[in-house]
Order: sequence, then C-alpha cells, then structure tokens
Amino acid sequence: MQQLALTDGADLKSWVFLIAGNIFLIVLAVRAIGHYAKREWGELLGHFLAGVVVAGFVFESEATKGMFRAIWNKVAGA
Repeated sequence: MQQLALTDGADLKSWVFLIAGNIFLIVLAVRAIGHYAKREWGELLGHFLAGVVVAGFVFESEATKGMFRAIWNKVAGA
C-alpha cells in the first residue's frame, strides 16, 4: 500500500512568507516613524518604497513578479 503525503507544504510556505513579510513590514514602519521624528526625509522615503515592494511580494506575489518581469523585458529589450 502506498502512503500519501498529507500536504506538499505549499500552505506552510505561504503562511511563513506571510508572517515573515508582516514582521518585516512592522520593522520598516517602526524605523520609518523614527526617521519621521528626526526629519530624515530621504530615509523615510526609502523605507516607504521598501515597504511597498515587500507588501507587493507578500500579499500579491504572482502579480508583483509579473510586473517586475514586464519591467525587466522593457529595460533589457527582450
């Protein structure tokens, strides 16, 4: 009799990415608040842009990968 696996791990992988991504976003938000308080606008903008990219990969990974592929094809001319 052949034993079947209960899962292929895809659900666990997506759960881990979601948790890790949210923790990273929280760290970025806390650091951004500190940069805002110190009036470090360039650092604040950098953290905001990093947060947008991370949120894109965490919450809409396939759409974000497709967008980056399209941008790369435009830049590289492929």
